[in-house]
Amino acid sequence: MSGVKGTAIESVVVDVNRLVEEGRLSREALEARLEAADVALLEQKIVPALWYPIGTYGRLVEILFDVEGGRDTEYLVERGRRAADRIRATGLYSQLSADRTGWGDRIGKILVSIGPAMFKDTIWHFDVVSSGPLRWRIEMRVQPEFPDLCRHSTQGFIDFLTQIYAEGTIRVSSERSSPTLITFRGDPL
Repeated sequence: MSGVKGTAIESVVVDVNRLVEEGRLSREALEARLEAADVALLEQKIVPALWYPIGTYGRLVEILFDVEGGRDTEYLVERGRRAADRIRATGLYSQLSADRTGWGDRIGKILVSIGPAMFKDTIWHFDVVSSGPLRWRIEMRVQPEFPDLCRHSTQGFIDFLTQIYAEGTIRVSSERSSPTLITFRGDPL
């Protein structure tokens, strides 16, 4: 069963609960959109090292996308950027604090090592498409039930780390070309 690490779902749970507390989302409307297990999760302490159902994560992200993000995908990309910054600051993933002089295979390998640590049952592969100027591609193999909205926050996560460690500015984009393949691309600006 596909899953998402607690470090990734924790902020989503906090933000959905905040919407209810602020009165921007009624408890009844929330319960109508979620499964019983999703609602129960909102009342639990999230453990960063545990796996949580990817379906729950997707349904909670969908609520944030609708209520707070106004169905603008840039909202999700920005959530991913903030998540990368937050996770990097915790020091939980040593790959993010290692010396990263230069870009290329080394940073690509770091990025693709983090993906499966965040999303269970995913396979990531990094390729340098051209080295001058640098263009790269990350393929993320997912289960068909992987929520497409989550690719946008993953794009933001990758974008944040790319902008910190790349030499020059790289535009990160994503597409889902099949139910089981998401591709992220990095192109110089």
